[in-house]
Amino acid sequence: MKWYHKAIYSFANSVLPAAVKRQMVGIGRMTTPRSSNGWDIFNWLPKKYQSAHNIDLTKLQNHTAEELLEILISVHPDISHALYNFLRMGDTALSFTAKKQSGSDDKSGQKAWDSIKNMLDSPLPSPGYLHGRSLDKLDTIQRMMIMVRGACAGEVVLNERCNDVIDIIPVDPATIWFRRENGTDRLSLGSM
Repeated sequence: MKWYHKAIYSFANSVLPAAVKRQMVGIGRMTTPRSSNGWDIFNWLPKKYQSAHNIDLTKLQNHTAEELLEILISVHPDISHALYNFLRMGDTALSFTAKKQSGSDDKSGQKAWDSIKNMLDSPLPSPGYLHGRSLDKLDTIQRMMIMVRGACAGEVVLNERCNDVIDIIPVDPATIWFRRENGTDRLSLGSM
């Protein structure tokens, strides 16, 4: 118990009547997590960002570059504002045009492309909760990955027969790694 908690507790014990004290005392004991700060300064922030304010700045070398960048985006106003401006300025309407090899418009290709775009913009049939999906959201996530990670990646989800696209899922490029195959020095994709 901190000194100020003890002072408040002793003051309350001397002032409050016994009946009120009995009502206030509940069963069990309230504990606080190790990561919480004693002064409860940042309790209004989501848990992810509360812990960022409790980082010992002398121990920053223990974090990876990706962790440091996420911490800075969370807690530094200039960096979060720069990311917001980048996303806002790049938020233009998406347009897709199918072209033939000769460079002229391809009407049948445009119909196929429009059907894919409409399918990706419509929600999946699901009895439970499903996150919203659209090409605009995917575009925003990919632009954020480009700014934060320096690259973007995605995974195409196919249907059960593997003959149609169901969704495109953004993938964090920091989780992708490559390895060299023995003998050929060819790069092959691995993931964490």
